[in-house]
Amino acid sequence: MKKARWVRLGLGVAPLLAGCGGGGPLLYPAHSLPESVVTFAAGSSGRVSLGGLSSTEGELERARALGGGAVTAQERAGFVKGALSRFAVAPGVAPFVAARVGLGGHNEAGLTYLGRALRLDARHAFEWPSVALSVGLAGSGALSRAGDKPDRSVDGENAGLRSVELTSLGGYGAELPVLLGYRSSADVVLAWVGLRAGLERDTFDAVLVLVPDEPFGTSGSATRFWGGGLVGFAIGLPPIQVRAEIDAAYESVHGNLLTGGGELTGDVAGWSLTPAMAISAKF
Repeated sequence: MKKARWVRLGLGVAPLLAGCGGGGPLLYPAHSLPESVVTFAAGSSGRVSLGGLSSTEGELERARALGGGAVTAQERAGFVKGALSRFAVAPGVAPFVAARVGLGGHNEAGLTYLGRALRLDARHAFEWPSVALSVGLAGSGALSRAGDKPDRSVDGENAGLRSVELTSLGGYGAELPVLLGYRSSADVVLAWVGLRAGLERDTFDAVLVLVPDEPFGTSGSATRFWGGGLVGFAIGLPPIQVRAEIDAAYESVHGNLLTGGGELTGDVAGWSLTPAMAISAKF
């Protein structure tokens, strides 16, 4: 009964943590807000793994279908890569809630809730009547709280790997976004393109389930470097606008996962897409 309870705990908590995707769209134009003007935006984003990131996720699904027995070194390495892709890149759907304020002098600051992280940023824009170039700096922190996990009491050196589910997450990140944008008269239409680069460092606790159903409290860490581009637009009659954006990024992750057989490291890389949409209001 105790064993089954830990399995249910790990699988029950996981959707609350891993269910929030890791996408972090900007969803703001290149032009800055006038001093003391505030905008609020709410919507959602979705992150999709492509290429190498997507294929490693399949290793976890294949592990669920294993009947038991020992696993090869290649299967174990693929399992670890799949876990790193799931926890660090975090494909899935996430909420988006943001507030931004104009600071004067073409400066602006914002605070954004991204489901599994909170992002604080500031930027400066070089502006002309219809064109602007903005350069910003942002820092983020994971919001997930620590959760319970089983003791490390199972010898998993030669056991099959069934699944791994996140129970807690902590971390921090930083990024540099650069935007070039256009706006029409009265801000009816805005469009922007940009480049982004950043890094993120995560530590996590998880429940590793071994064949047949042995729960094993484990932990790991991951460092993610990423860079890419984005395109977005907004349309509406002030103060209400509909905003949409799609981000593409190349992700490179290096990390480790503890198993019953010791610490295993892995590297995984590939592309991700993050489409997002929100409704904003200006005050």
